[in-house]
Amino acid sequence: MALPKEQFDRLFQQIPDSEKKSLLDYMEYLAERATKKVWDEIEEVDEPLTEEEKRELARSKEDDKGISLEDLKRELNI
Repeated sequence: MALPKEQFDRLFQQIPDSEKKSLLDYMEYLAERATKKVWDEIEEVDEPLTEEEKRELARSKEDDKGISLEDLKRELNI
């Protein structure tokens, strides 16, 4: 369901400044919850890597273009 940005802008302008911080906090909570929900719905895969995946992994290690799990989580704010 797409809502027009103008409606958000109009409603945001109607909210007193003293309440805007709470609104932004709540919006951040909703965005974080949506992100976590997506991650929780991903099925865990417990199968060996294919030969192609092994080659790609080796190549990324050689190119030093890989990213650690901790860095990825930090980048995705999870």
